[in-house]
Amino acid sequence: MLNIFRNYNPFSVIALFVLALFLKLAILIHPETVFVANKSQIMWLKLSSFLQLILGGSSFLITFFAVCNIFGQAIFLNSIANRHHLFPKSNYFPALTYVLVTSLFKEWNYLSAALISNWLILAMLSSILKLYAVSDARKQIFNIGCFISLTAMLVFPNIIFIFLLLLALAILRPFKAAEWMVALLGILTPFYFLAGILYLSDDLHLMKKMIAIGVSLPSKLDNAPVELAAFSMLVIMIVTGIYYLNNFMSRMLFQNKKWWWVLFACFFISLVAGVFTVAKGFNQWMALLIPGSFVIANAWFEERKRWVTNVLFYLFIAVIIFAQWF
Repeated sequence: MLNIFRNYNPFSVIALFVLALFLKLAILIHPETVFVANKSQIMWLKLSSFLQLILGGSSFLITFFAVCNIFGQAIFLNSIANRHHLFPKSNYFPALTYVLVTSLFKEWNYLSAALISNWLILAMLSSILKLYAVSDARKQIFNIGCFISLTAMLVFPNIIFIFLLLLALAILRPFKAAEWMVALLGILTPFYFLAGILYLSDDLHLMKKMIAIGVSLPSKLDNAPVELAAFSMLVIMIVTGIYYLNNFMSRMLFQNKKWWWVLFACFFISLVAGVFTVAKGFNQWMALLIPGSFVIANAWFEERKRWVTNVLFYLFIAVIIFAQWF
């Protein structure tokens, strides 16, 4: 089945959508309404109410909308990878990886603030990777700052992506004080407009409520065999992806190596953002799936021992079926 996604053509997209529906069939059979991790998600409470109104409050439509969002994000992630030549050849392996990893835990398939904020994180990463090639990057940097603020309005611990922007500027750009000031302006602008709107509506107190940071790790496993199997599969694939990426690094252009350094920084910053949250469960780790998918996708590019990638792929599918149905 992996051979279907080795090709970069429209038929691969159709096959990916069919596979996504198959892997998430248990989710669609047992749909849920909007997931709210915490009452501090003020912006998400407003947005989710609007989405529920549009979708008629139907649990199935809301869940199907979430699955379509995951598929759309997978295609967006794939376009970022191919545009910047992050892998040896263009295909749909990055999109396939994102569909697979989001299927490991049921919480990652329902409509939530973390799922919607992943659109903003993808847009942020897409803009960050463009910084290396442009002479005047101020517009790009301002947009990146805005994306960080907007994702923080949905999931406040994502404000820590400010450090990713600073690292990206240090890695991809020569130092220019004006660009760093533009980054600060981009971060502050959405909050400035939000504060103005809340002030005019006499709801400024909600601003303080949005700033919710704590330390949260899963204290107990509700379904230990399933969750341990899913977590183990994720770790195995990340380690395998890092191994193959290390092999590919020696053949990469220097600018490609810099992009991968930024993606690794994004991975660790996403990991930290998932810890510093007041939310419970695995939903808080969704931002990690974006850089994680880039890393894991390297495993599918093994050409000499394709049986290894086939074994990993079908093992991945088996773990997903176990996690979704048991």
